[in-house]
Amino acid sequence: MSDYQLTRDAAGNITTRYAAMLRNISDDFVDDVVAVSLMEYYNLCLVSNKDEGGQDIDLDTTILEAIERVLEDYLSTSDFKAWMLTKGN
Repeated sequence: MSDYQLTRDAAGNITTRYAAMLRNISDDFVDDVVAVSLMEYYNLCLVSNKDEGGQDIDLDTTILEAIERVLEDYLSTSDFKAWMLTKGN
């Protein structure tokens, strides 16, 4: 086998591993963005609102429960438990 072929094969292996690493980093970053966005939306949903007449609008507990459920799937168990403690439940 020629030096060119050896170099090309080695470069191909490195490129393949690097591409896979970048995909994994990208997937992890997307998961983090989703989780943080859901946490922020959860906090936004906890803020009490008033209707046009000045009456308090009840919190939508179904959306809060749905966000909790999705975060339970996205986060590690320890991160989810820590978030549950810091959010007040």
